[in-house]
Amino acid sequence: MHLTKKSSYGLIAILELAGASAESPRPASRIAHRYSLPPAFIEKIFYELRHAGLVHSKQGRSGGYYLAKPAETITVREVLESLGETLDLVGCLSGDSNCELDHCCPTQGAWRQIDHRFKKMLESLSIRSLLEDGERSR
Repeated sequence: MHLTKKSSYGLIAILELAGASAESPRPASRIAHRYSLPPAFIEKIFYELRHAGLVHSKQGRSGGYYLAKPAETITVREVLESLGETLDLVGCLSGDSNCELDHCCPTQGAWRQIDHRFKKMLESLSIRSLLEDGERSR
């Protein structure tokens, strides 16, 4: 697994929305400017998050993006997967492995167990908990 800038920026963007209310949507351009991120890339990320049902958009002068559901119900895993990230820790777990040891690897069971626990951990982390942890650490 290798997380991309897209997933990092996506978490930044969704955390920004978690800190706002639906009554005051956040424009992608404001988030991009605040963190010196490419505005077009942030728009693309919001497009994917919107199609995954994680955010809604509001058009117009006071438009922008806001969370589609409460931040405590959105998990880190859900965000990462909605942005197309593969969360398999090692390639042999994805099912389309080209590993020559796939049929006899002594570590595959261990990797499967580690991978399962890692994904469960990502499922247990809500966007709300990340936001609160971030606020406490400041």
